[in-house]
Amino acid sequence: MNEAPQAGPVSILYEFSSKSPSRNFVGWGILGLLGYDLSAGEFDPAQGWTPLLHPEDVEKLDFADADATPEGTKRRNVLRLRHKDGHWVLVEDCSVVRVTPSGDVFTSGCMTARDGARTLASGNGISDVLAASDNLHKRLLDSLAEGVVVHDATGAVVEFNDTALEILGLTAEELSGKAPTDDAWGFVNEDGVPLSLDELPGKTVRETGKREYGVVLGVNRAHGDFRWIRVNAEPLHAAGTGTLDGVIVSFADINDVKQAEVAFRERELLYRQMFSNTTAINILVDPKDGRIVDASHAAEELYGFGDGGLVGRTIPDLDVEGAPSLRKHVAEVLENGSFSFHVRHRLGNGEERKMLVHAGVIELHERKYIHTTNVDITERENYERMLTDANRKLGEERQRLNEIIWGTNAGTWEWNIQTGETRFNERWADIIGYTLEELAPISIETWMAHCHPEDFERSGALLQSTFNGETDHYECECRMRHKDGSWVWVLDRGKVVEWDEDGNPLRMSGTHADITPSKTVEAEIRRLAQTDHLTGLSNRHQFTSMLSQIIHINKRFEKNIVLLLLDLDRFKAVNDSYGHPVGDKLLIEVAEIIKRNCREADVVARLGGDEFAVVLPLMEDVRDAALPAQRIIEEVSRPRIIDGNEVHVGISIGISTCGDRTGDPDSIYRDADKALYRAKNCGRNRYCFYVEGDCNECNSIDRELCGRNTLHSPTKSVAE
Repeated sequence: MNEAPQAGPVSILYEFSSKSPSRNFVGWGILGLLGYDLSAGEFDPAQGWTPLLHPEDVEKLDFADADATPEGTKRRNVLRLRHKDGHWVLVEDCSVVRVTPSGDVFTSGCMTARDGARTLASGNGISDVLAASDNLHKRLLDSLAEGVVVHDATGAVVEFNDTALEILGLTAEELSGKAPTDDAWGFVNEDGVPLSLDELPGKTVRETGKREYGVVLGVNRAHGDFRWIRVNAEPLHAAGTGTLDGVIVSFADINDVKQAEVAFRERELLYRQMFSNTTAINILVDPKDGRIVDASHAAEELYGFGDGGLVGRTIPDLDVEGAPSLRKHVAEVLENGSFSFHVRHRLGNGEERKMLVHAGVIELHERKYIHTTNVDITERENYERMLTDANRKLGEERQRLNEIIWGTNAGTWEWNIQTGETRFNERWADIIGYTLEELAPISIETWMAHCHPEDFERSGALLQSTFNGETDHYECECRMRHKDGSWVWVLDRGKVVEWDEDGNPLRMSGTHADITPSKTVEAEIRRLAQTDHLTGLSNRHQFTSMLSQIIHINKRFEKNIVLLLLDLDRFKAVNDSYGHPVGDKLLIEVAEIIKRNCREADVVARLGGDEFAVVLPLMEDVRDAALPAQRIIEEVSRPRIIDGNEVHVGISIGISTCGDRTGDPDSIYRDADKALYRAKNCGRNRYCFYVEGDCNECNSIDRELCGRNTLHSPTKSVAE
C-alpha cells in the first residue's frame, strides 16, 4: 500500500443521499487533498467514495443498507482513498445517519487526514500541532468550502479558516481567541429558539468527549441577516495522556438547502391540505400495481369502506371492469401526462356509481404517481336523461301546440307590457295581409297602428280591467286595417302570464282569430232577423225597436217624431185576380216608391201583408209629413203593368205624432192606426192626421187634416 504522509490536520465534510444521489455534496478540501478539481468535472459526487475506496475498506463504508439504518447511527472508520496520481491517502472518517420526514436517508460525515497510525491531534497539545502547521496546511484549510473553527480545552478559538468568518459573518478580530457566549453569535435551533452556551455542539463535545454530527443551527449574523449551517464537532485528545485537548468544529452553509427543505415542507403541507381538506374526491395511485397510497376525506366518505378505507386497496377493487381497465387508463395517463375518462366504480356497500376521472402524473421523492380527481356523475347522468326526456316531451308538446295553432289558423302574440317589446307569428301578420318582414320593426305600436280607432278605446278599457284583476283574461272583438284597405274582424284574446311583486303586469300572451266570416254571417242573420224577406225593408220587430230609440232621441233633442201607417187599397182583389206572385211584385214596387219618397234617416218598414210604416224623426213641423204622404199616394195610384197585367191600387195613410213629446211607441202607433182607419172610411187613397177628440166621420174633420191626392197642403197645426 502506497501511503502518503500528510502535512497537518485537514477536516473535510461530505453528505450523501440514499434516494437522491444528485444531491450528494463533497467539500473542496478533500478533493484538493486527493488531487481532484470538482469544477473540471474530475469527480462525480453522485458516485460517492466507491470509485476511490481501497478494496479492503469497502465493507467499512458500505451504504447499500442505508435505508435500513436507524436514525442517529454513528460510524468511525480509518479508510484509504486513491489520490489522482494513484497513491493511497489515509483518512479518519466520522459519519452520522439522518432520516428526513420525506423518507430520504442522509449520511453526513467529516474526514480527517492521518499520517500513519497517528491521529491528527497527536502531539503535545493542539497548540503544538497548530504551531507545527506549515503553509500547505493553511492553504488546505482556507481552500475548504466548509467553515472550520478549532477550540482549545477552555473553549477559546485557536484556529479558523476564512470560510468560517464568511459563514458566521464575523471578522478575524471578533473570532480569534474568543469563546462563544449566550448572545455573542446568536445561534438558534431548527425551531428558531435561541441556544444557550451549554447547548452549542462545541460545548457539548468538551463536556461529554463525544462527537456531534449533523447538528443544524441558525446563525443571526452581525450584519442582520440569517444563515442556516450544519455542524460537526469532533473532540481532540492529547497524545499520550488521551485527555481532551480541544474541539474541532466544521460547518457548512446550508441556507439554500434549508430554505429548499422549508419550501418543500410547505409545499408538501399545502398539497396535503389541498389534497385532503376539500370536497373533491382525490386519490393517489401507484401506477405500477394500481395500489391506492393516499385518499382525501371526501373520497373515504364516498366509497365508504368500513375496514380501514381506501388506502391500501387497488383500483381493480373499485373498477367494475377490473385490471384491464386499470392497465388501459394508466397507459393513457403516463403517455399523455394527463387524461380524463369514464369508469364505473363499486362502493363499499356494493352500489355502482358512474365516475368521471381527471388523472395526471405527479412526481414525489423521484417516483411517479397518478393523482386522480373523481367526479360522481351518476346523478348528473340521471338528471341529463330526465332533462333529455323532458326536452323530448316539451318538443312533442310544442309540436302539438304548433299543430293546434296551425289547425285553428290563429295568430299568436307576446307582449312585454313594461318595454313594449312584442312578438307575432307569421299568421298574425297574414290575417291583415302582410308578412312579418313587411311589418318590421314590430312593437305594440304595430297593433295600435292597425286597430280601428273606435275599437282601440274599447280594447284599452278591457285590458285595464284585466290588469286591475277584475277579469282573469282579456277578450275583445275589434277591427284591423287590412293591407288592401278593408277592415278585418279579429277576436283578440290574452292573459297576463307574469306579474311583478307589486301586482303589476309584466308579460301577456294571446291569440288573434280571424272572425270576419262569422261576423259576415252574423250581420246577415241580424239583417234577416230585422228585415222583411220580400221587400228588404225593416220588419215589424226592427220597426218596434227603432221606434223606441227614435222617440228617446227626439225627447233629448226636443224634436217631433211622426209616424205614417200605410195600407194598400184593393190589394186583395189583385191577389185574387192575378195571383200572389203578381201581388208580391206589386208589394216590392210599392216598397221602392215609399223608400224613394222618404229621407235617408227615415225608417221604412213592412209590418206584414200590404201594411207599411214610416218613422220620420227630428221633425220641426208635423205638417211637413203631408209632403211625402202626398207623393206616395200619387205614385202608388198610377196604373202599372206587372207580368202583362194592368194593376190599379190605391194607398191610405194615417199620420200621428207625440203631441207633447212625451208619448210612447204604443200610443203613437195606436193614434196612427186610428188616423189610417179614418182615411179608409173617408174614401181611401188619402192621408189623414190624428187629432185627439175628433169624430169618426170624415166630413166632421177639418179638411186641412185630411186629403186626397189633390188636397192642398195643410196650413193648421195638428195640435190646434
